[in-house]
Amino acid sequence: MPPAEAAAYLRGYAAAWTRRREDTEVRAVWSGPSTPGTPVRATAQVLTEVVGAAEHRIVAVTYSARSYAPLTAALSKAVTRGVTVDIVVETLEGAGGLLSGGEPADAFSGIPGLRLWHWPNSRRATPGGRLHAKLAVADDRILFLTSANLTASGAERNIEAGVLLKGGPMPGRMADHIRELQRRGVLARWQGTP
Repeated sequence: MPPAEAAAYLRGYAAAWTRRREDTEVRAVWSGPSTPGTPVRATAQVLTEVVGAAEHRIVAVTYSARSYAPLTAALSKAVTRGVTVDIVVETLEGAGGLLSGGEPADAFSGIPGLRLWHWPNSRRATPGGRLHAKLAVADDRILFLTSANLTASGAERNIEAGVLLKGGPMPGRMADHIRELQRRGVLARWQGTP
């Protein structure tokens, strides 16, 4: 084969692999009543799969959190296999009376090695701002954006909607943004008091 032709084949092969790596698989995620012919996956299933898929790092952000056995088990297994697990939660103080019960961080207190973060009121530019994002990122390659909090209600009982993205640049961008908020001190380690 002439060198120019071989080079063209190699360029095409490399371009195909680059494009494949940049492709994003997008799936709808839904909790609550379903309708015939609408292919969706349940929030609880997707959430535990995202945590289970993590090999190096997972970060999750939630407004409200309550102990939810399937998620606790998945996070515990992730920590055991050496995955760095960061959970960012709202605080009772930050919620300004809109959350009741114990601190959302308490939902994860039984998982040794898991790192908890929060958005201190002193770092909020606008009084009354809330940490209301709900997402999980595994290894900068899987992103689950959802309306569901990390609770049994959010995962199983409520009507919740979300999108699961595998591949492409967006999972890494979201994880990078959270890491930068941590680095700058906008998000702080949870010490048990806001």
